[in-house]
Amino acid sequence: MNTTSRAILQTVLATDTALALVERNAIQQLVDGRIEEPATRRPMGERLLLTQKNVATLLSVSRVTVWRLTKESVLHPVEIMPGTWRYPLDEVENLSRSGWKSDQRAPVDIPQRLSA
Repeated sequence: MNTTSRAILQTVLATDTALALVERNAIQQLVDGRIEEPATRRPMGERLLLTQKNVATLLSVSRVTVWRLTKESVLHPVEIMPGTWRYPLDEVENLSRSGWKSDQRAPVDIPQRLSA
């Protein structure tokens, strides 16, 4: 950690009375060099949601591709308000790790064409 970051964290420790004891201890350990980075895990059960634009940015694809992945049931958005959809971060992370092949599409029922 550089000296500027250390000074900022020490100032926060000295002046911020709103810090919880756990936060204060984590920052002190970071300043003392006992840990390299603060824990960034989200609590179990907490579900972070992303906009279509955020998903497109994270996956380095267009919003049209995100829409297509939704239509193909690869991504499963959650409706948080009528007409407002968000995508679970864990699902996007899994897709990013495992990748997606176009031949892995979800089965779609296509009606048979009647011969005349």
